[in-house]
Amino acid sequence: MWVAWLALLLTPIGIYWRIVTDRTVPIGAAAADLGSIALLLGFAQIRPGLRPLRGFLLAVTAFAGGEFAIYFVQRTAAWNSWAGRNSEAHLVFAEALLETIPCALMAVTVIGSGLTRRDLFLARGDLGRPALSIRGRLISWRRLMPIAALLFAGPLALQLSVTVRPHADLFGRAVTALPEALAFAAFNAAQEEFRFRAVFLARVDPLLGAGRAMLMTSVIFGIGHWFGHPSGPSGVVLAFVAGWVLARSMVKTRGSIWAWAVHAAEDFLIYGALVMAAR
Repeated sequence: MWVAWLALLLTPIGIYWRIVTDRTVPIGAAAADLGSIALLLGFAQIRPGLRPLRGFLLAVTAFAGGEFAIYFVQRTAAWNSWAGRNSEAHLVFAEALLETIPCALMAVTVIGSGLTRRDLFLARGDLGRPALSIRGRLISWRRLMPIAALLFAGPLALQLSVTVRPHADLFGRAVTALPEALAFAAFNAAQEEFRFRAVFLARVDPLLGAGRAMLMTSVIFGIGHWFGHPSGPSGVVLAFVAGWVLARSMVKTRGSIWAWAVHAAEDFLIYGALVMAAR
């Protein structure tokens, strides 16, 4: 358990470094961090007590390796020139596309692993299963979906109003950007659900149990939003809570459609706020 936590918490080196120094992590530190994760994978190959973690550590290494590749892309003159000419909304869309790199590497790690699509939650899932009980009345995941989306939207909108500061007079611009917002929401939710939850849950659940698997994925999802949207300490807390609920929905329904739909609804709100914040 401790090795699994260590490997996972080593992945956001760029976030830790930027919090402490307010600078981009040096390439040497990023490489050393990736090497440390790979070293844990190497230990798992030779130490019998760690061998059950090989699949998980391979996924973490792929995750970190993909982020390391993105680090190189974002240091190029072409990227910085393009980023400097475009809005924050377009930038987050481009960054979501770059995240297909770790997604692809993580997908490769499950080839030949014996994990099925259902194991990886790449299925609709049973939304008719009970999600919670209110005064003895069972509420299914299907009925809970719009309620959860609205409950998450309130705190998220408040947080965005402080951090992003959208301007109400630019609402027309958000309406014009509706197709972009829908595309971003659908794509970003899909890649984040796969990258932060699907593979990790599939690897950790059989080893450490669903509770620890949900906690671990929620922690890394929260930390990953420190410089994202929502951002800062409050953004980390919001992302952690949302991540736990989304992970629970996947574990309980054995699918990801619920998590994807609720996640996409919040990403739609985020993109709209970013469009309305641009001047």
